[in-house]
Formats: sequence, structure tokens, C-alpha cells
Amino acid sequence: MKNVTHTIGSLLTTRKLIASSISTILLTGACFASAPVFAQEEMTEEEKKAKEEVTEIIEVYGMRSSLRSAIDRKKEAGTATDSIVAEDISEFPDKNIGEALQRVTGVQLGREFGEGTAVSIRGVEPQLVNVEINGVQAIGASDPFASSGRSVDFASMSSELVKALDVIKGSEARLTEGGIGGTIKVITRKPNDFKENFLQVSAENQYNDLTEIHNQKYNFTGVYKFDKDIGAMLNVTMGDRATAFHALRNTEWVRQADYDGSAEKTFVDESYADINDVANCPDSACEEQWYDFRARIPRNSVWSRDEDRISANAMFQYRLSEDLSTHFGVTYTERDFVQVDSNLQLEVPSESHLYEDSFTVGENHNASSFLTRDATVVNRSIYNDWNLKTEIYDAGFDFNNGVFALEGVLGYTKQTQSIYQIESRVNANRVENVLVEFADNGAPIYDLNTGNNRADATQGFDANSADSYWFYSRVYDKPIAQENDQLSAKLDYTYYMSEGFFEKFRAGVRISSEYQDHEQLDRRITRIAGNEYGGNEWSLDDQAGLINNNSYTIDNYFGNYDPGVPVIDSWLALDPLDFYNGFMNYHADNISDAEKQFAQASFYEVEMDAQAIYFQADFISEIGDVPYWGNAGVRYVRTQVDTTGNAIVQVQVDVVEGDAEQGNMIDPDHPEAFNDQATLSNDYSEVLPSINLNFGLIPDELILYFGAAKVMAHPKAKDLNISASCTLRLDTLSAQEGRPNTCSAGNPRLKPYVANQMDVALNWYPNEDSMLSGAYFAKKMDSWILNAIETYDQDFFGDGNLYDVRQKVNGSGVSTQGFEVAGSTFFSMLPAPFNNMGVNANYTYMTSEDVGLFNQLTGEELDFPSQSKNSYNLTWFYETPQMSVKFAYNYRDSYLLAPTDRGGNPVYVDDAGFLDAKIVYRPQDGFFKDFKFHFDVRNLLKEGNIYVNGPGRISDIRYSGREFSLGFTYKM
Repeated sequence: MKNVTHTIGSLLTTRKLIASSISTILLTGACFASAPVFAQEEMTEEEKKAKEEVTEIIEVYGMRSSLRSAIDRKKEAGTATDSIVAEDISEFPDKNIGEALQRVTGVQLGREFGEGTAVSIRGVEPQLVNVEINGVQAIGASDPFASSGRSVDFASMSSELVKALDVIKGSEARLTEGGIGGTIKVITRKPNDFKENFLQVSAENQYNDLTEIHNQKYNFTGVYKFDKDIGAMLNVTMGDRATAFHALRNTEWVRQADYDGSAEKTFVDESYADINDVANCPDSACEEQWYDFRARIPRNSVWSRDEDRISANAMFQYRLSEDLSTHFGVTYTERDFVQVDSNLQLEVPSESHLYEDSFTVGENHNASSFLTRDATVVNRSIYNDWNLKTEIYDAGFDFNNGVFALEGVLGYTKQTQSIYQIESRVNANRVENVLVEFADNGAPIYDLNTGNNRADATQGFDANSADSYWFYSRVYDKPIAQENDQLSAKLDYTYYMSEGFFEKFRAGVRISSEYQDHEQLDRRITRIAGNEYGGNEWSLDDQAGLINNNSYTIDNYFGNYDPGVPVIDSWLALDPLDFYNGFMNYHADNISDAEKQFAQASFYEVEMDAQAIYFQADFISEIGDVPYWGNAGVRYVRTQVDTTGNAIVQVQVDVVEGDAEQGNMIDPDHPEAFNDQATLSNDYSEVLPSINLNFGLIPDELILYFGAAKVMAHPKAKDLNISASCTLRLDTLSAQEGRPNTCSAGNPRLKPYVANQMDVALNWYPNEDSMLSGAYFAKKMDSWILNAIETYDQDFFGDGNLYDVRQKVNGSGVSTQGFEVAGSTFFSMLPAPFNNMGVNANYTYMTSEDVGLFNQLTGEELDFPSQSKNSYNLTWFYETPQMSVKFAYNYRDSYLLAPTDRGGNPVYVDDAGFLDAKIVYRPQDGFFKDFKFHFDVRNLLKEGNIYVNGPGRISDIRYSGREFSLGFTYKM
């Protein structure tokens, strides 16, 4: 193996602002740094020694070295940090960065289509975690409908690109703001990490036992050294990937009636807590306390993705002298895929669509069965042509002469996301005699093939027959486009003290300019069987022929996974794109110009300019025989936000001016009426102090840590969206009765998320291969963004008109706390072969109080989003020079995914544990001595994901299969 150099220290973060300001800062810094290069006196021996201590030579090879390097990074960090280091060049422990991060204490992973996508740190949702790649802040648009623009999609970045990951849970003044939960630093390799030219290729075949499809992935890593100071590097991973999930679902648990007549309340509304008999209720809001839950749309789903991926990183590095180094790098990721969502669903909108005497109620006032009287069966498939592309450019210099250091970074990040969504659906209405039963956990059990047309009892429903869809066909287009970009510059100055209490003084400035835009259009065209369009009838034969020519059969529902209840054997699913094309071409001349027009469903632009400055002092001293060290500092951040979005103001006036008895009307031509785009501005600033203290109870072995800081994160772009629909009441009756002007809107004046946090940890390092730590942490939210509530007398548009506005607002009072324990070691003290074994384990416990989120149906307070009370990791490994074996298990409790779905229910993801395994074989001689072979399995225990709306109310049972991979690596 070749040695590589590993620089200990913190990576610098970046963001952006106006190009001229950025250029001025970097040019000033570069001139300041370059002058000493040409007129520098010879360094003293002490200065040389200090500089040499910055760089450490390690051999990155295997799990032992990975573990040892991670321990070193934790010990050297300026604040609470955990790290993962590559086992070898282009060899990280997991398939993507998200799945690697889930092994870190306090990090919890969200999964999509069977792979890790977004992570939370200590229970704080992914959109409030700051992510940096080589010091440049990453931006995200990983929401499936491109509406969030902040959480980072970790599935996009292959783990082969990564040298190390740092998960920073504490804070320092010099760290870029943006993470309430913490900061994740992704560090790729640089050319001058290598002493000579390097080339490595790898290939892998992947097989999923649910899709039964083979996919391939390839990696190329090459380094060319022009000389010892100049190098270029290219690391590329590319391949195809087919994934899917099969799901049994209950979309929207609703409460519409008291079906069982029970005297017991389903929930207690505090406004009517003293009323214990429904007969005494004064209104329907009181009666709702006795309403029972039932699922409105039981359905079967198969969602599949077929995608091409590429992740690449290129870097050029030039060390001009012993003191000055420069670099330029590009990181590029792209996911280009087609997703097809096939759904067969039974829609029961209200209790009138059920046979009255068929409804039975079980535990927790949940439906246990009902029989349909007038339901609708919908066969609905969605085609998504989806492209997600990220480009990150970083250029910078690093000057260090042992007396002071100066670092400058210029970064530009751009992410574009485009989705062209087409939905095709066919319906059968008035379906009766489908018996729907529910298991104890709420999973639906039903057979659509027992149903018939209530208007014609001889016409039975058959899920595999096109003739069963006797109502209407519809196609629906929804193009979505989103672009996010950031331009940033950062300059950091460090002055080294030769003696005394203070070790370093740091100061820096950072400016950034961020832009996000989002637009969604839609168009719907419907054809009802038996109706005429443009003089031609849309007949049942037309509809059945269109279905038969553009459909396929799903007959491997859930594969070898047991969802716990009987499920449908097969159904005829629409091919959404073919059906759409067939629909648009059939009687094409009868589709009117009005039907062909797209309407704008949503639009917004958000521009955010930020400037930050910080001062920090690093210190080291002793109390008696106990050494202590740390840092203290303060960061000031100022932000200007401009939001542009759609706004509608309709003006209500008298039919006859001054006469309330004649009623009122909407005047579209009134001077104050508005239906266009508006721009609103806001600004805020924050002072962010921080302190970190370490006490060497046993020097370099037992360390007590304390940290406290104030941290912030900017609001989400979708919450800043104006999206206002307002009524300005100028009529006489409204004035007489005191009716206010009203709005439903976003909130472009939201302040940032702000929290005060504290950490106390005891870390024990008995040897270079072992670590045991325990930590207590707490976070208090001074500013938190709550769900929409009514706010009164707002001058929303700044025009003097006051409105009562329903919108999201800033709240406070949320607090989280918990503790975590972690340990890792190799059992080197044991006799062979047990001395080649090792373990890495951690456990995190978290709670929250005063969250301020409430169940819209019951009024009960909800948990903190994304926070699992219990989570843990357990990894066992065995390694020799020739072979390594690893089993890794990850578990997390249930957590709140969303405070409300479209039916008003909270959505929780149930607890789950995933076991992965990997075997690596390294021939030591012969023809294959430069090869390495591996075999790994993901989700060995066939775990699914279960989503719930409450006790006994399952929303989704999803399964994505197991993945088996076989591959090799060849190193020249």
C-alpha cells in the first residue's frame, strides 16, 4: 500500500455573495498571503516543528486503520465531533454517504426505495442539517416534488468519492452557520495526498430480489503527479440502478361519524372536556369527540425506478512553496431516472358510500370492517421523468508560515431538478359489496373482485379486466422545475502565539448569495364514458380498448415478503406514458384549445444574501496537573431575504354602494384587486457565541469535554413563499359586523431557526484502536417555525391594509435533550484468531418537550419531527490481510415524519432495524495479488418500512427487497 498524507485540522466552509465583493476579499487575501513567499526569513526550529505537527502520515488500509483514523479526528477536533474514514482509497463502509452516516452516534437515517437518502442529527430534521463538500456548502432539492430546496440527497453522491466524513455536533465561531442539528463535512481526496501516480478501477454487479433485475456500477480513480508539488486527480463512479417498493396502504384515516354509538370518547377536546354525553353537545365540534376512525382510501401500490447515476470529483492542486498551496476542484453528481407509480385504490369519500349496518368498530375506535355501497375503484399510474443534477466548484489557497495562516475559498454550487410528471387513470364508480376488514394493526384486507356495479348488479368488477372501468379516463400533466445556486467566498486568518495562555487567534469573514426558484404547471383532461366531446362519443369500447392497448399485469406483489395480511394476487396496471399518448392521440381533434392549456400551480423565487464575521481564540493551560484546552468566540451573521411569489387579492364591495341589504360581490376591476406576482423583503441578524473546553483528566487518554453555543439555520424556501390568497372587505355589511380582511399565505418575514445548545462528554482512549465515550446534550429552541396559525391585523403587503393571516409563524420553547454512549475496539489482546475481531457500537436516547405541534384531528401534542427516542448501531468485524468480514445492524424507534398528511393525520415511521453484511477477499500473491473481491448484502433480514397515523392505524406497509452485490477492485 502507498502511504498518503492526512492533514489534521478543520476544513473551511464557504457560501456566497455579490461577485465584486467576493473578488475583493479573495484578491486581498491572496496578495497578503503571497508576499511572505518571496520575502520570508528562514523559520526557527520551533516554527518548523510546529508546522510539521500539522501533517501526519498514516496508512489507510482496512477497518483497523479506518477506526484508528476516526479516533484521531475525534481527539483533534475543536468541538464535539465524530468521524468516519475510508477503509481504503475509493472504499467506504457503505454504498452511499447517507448509509455510512447512519453508523455515527446520534445520526438517524431516512430511507427511500430501500436506500438511505437524508439524515437527521440528534433528532433535528434533515433540512436543518448543514452539509459541506470540501468546504463548500451543499444545497438540496431532494423533496419528491421539488418544494423544499434545503435537505441534501445523499443517495446522489457515491461513497467512493469520500476520504472522510466529519459529523460536527457542537459549534465553533469559525464554522459556517446553517445547522441547528449540526454540520456534516464531506472530504474528498486531493492529488497531493499521493506521493506518486495512482490508478484503480472497480466494477460491481447488484441484484435486488424484489425487482429481480441486475445492475452494474463502475469506479475509476486516477492520480497524475506532474512532480511532488503538482497533481491532478479524477474519481468517477457511474452505473444504472433499478429499485422499487411494494406497498399496502390506507390513505387518509378520517373521522366522519359515530359508527358504534359508544359512550366513550374517541378523543377529548379541552373546550368540551366537561361534556360526557354526546346528547348534550351544543355543536358538531363537540360531537366530533365521539367520531370513529376509518380509512378513506385503501390501496395497493407498486412504485419502481430505473435510473442512471454518475458521481465525479476532479481536483487540481499546486503547492507553490512550502508555505503556500492552491487548488481547484469540481464535484458533479447526476441522477437521471424514470419512476412509475402504479396504484389500485378503493375510494370511499363519506359514510353515505357505505352500507349503514355494515360498519363495525374495534379497539381505539378504529374501523374493523365495512361494506361498500357506492365506492369508486381507481386504477392510477404516474410517470415521472426526473433529473437531479448538482455541480460544486471550489477554488482556494492555504498559506501557513508557522507564524500566521491565511486560507481563502471561493465556492459555487448549483443544483437543478426537473420532473415531468404524467398521471393516467381510469375509474369504476358506484361499486358495491366490497367487504373491507382491518387487522389489529390497521392493515386493510379486501377483495375488489367481489364488487359489482350498483347500477347493474350483473356487471361484476374484475381487477384484471379493462371492461371493469366503466366510468371515466383522465390524464394529468405536471411539469416541475427548480434551480438552486450559491456563490460564496470565505477568508480565514489564524495567528499562532509562541507562548502564554492563548495558542491561536482566529478571525474571518464570509459572504454569500443564494437563489432558489420553483415553478409547477398542471393540466387535466377528462373523458366520461357515454359523453360526447366535439361531436364524438367517448364510448366504453373506446375506453376498454385504450386500457387493453396500454397496460400490463402486476403479478408478483410483495415478492417473497409477508405483509402480514392477505393481498391481491394480480391486477391490470396502466402504462402511464403509453396510455397518455394513446389518450391524446385518440380523437385528438376533439381536445379543445382550453383543455390543452397549462395553468401555473405554484411559483416562487427566494434570494438570500448573508454576511458573517467571526473572532475566535484557542487556548491551552493547566489547572494543577490537569491540562485544559479549547476555544471561545463569537460569530455575527446578517441576512437579507427577498421573496417573489403569486398573490391574489380579491376585493369585496357593495352591490349597491352604501346599501348593506343589497348584499356584496367581488369586484375584479377594483383598483386594489391584484392577481400577479409580488415581492416582499425581510432582514434579520444573529450573534452566535460559542465555547469549547477539554480537560485532560489522564493526558491524551481520559478527556472531559464541555461545549455551549448558539446556533441558527435559515427558514425553508417553501415556507417563505408568498402564495397569498386574500380578501379585502370594503362592503358595508362587513364594516357593520366587524368582519376582518383575511389571507391564507406563506410567510416571507419568517425569522431563522435559533437554538442554544450544550454538550458534556467523557471520552476515554485506552489505546490507539479503542474508544469509549458518553455524552449528555440539550438544545433549547429560541426560535422555531410552527404550523400555520391565525395572526391578526397584519400589514401583509405593506400597503396599509390590515389582514388576519393564516400562515406559519416563529414560536419558541421547544427543547430536546438526551444522552449517547459509544465504544469501539479491536480485540488485539486476545489470542489468535480472536485478536483480529473488533466491534463498534453506539446508543442514543432523546426526548423533547413543548414541541408546539398538534394532531389536527385530536388536538394531542405531537413529538419532535425526525426524532427517534431510541436508536443504536452494532458493527462486528473480523479482518486479516487476506480477508475481512463485517456485519452491521442499525435500529431506530418510530419517529414523526410529518405533522399532518392531506387528511390531517400525523405520519409516523414505525421502528425498524436493518442488517447489512460484507465479505472482502484480498489475494496476497499470484496473478490476482493486485485484485480485491467483495460480496455484500443489504437488508439481510428483509425489513420493511411501516408508516402509521396512530394506534392501530397503519398508513403504509412498504418493502423494497434485499440487495446482493458482487464485485472486484484492481489497483495498478
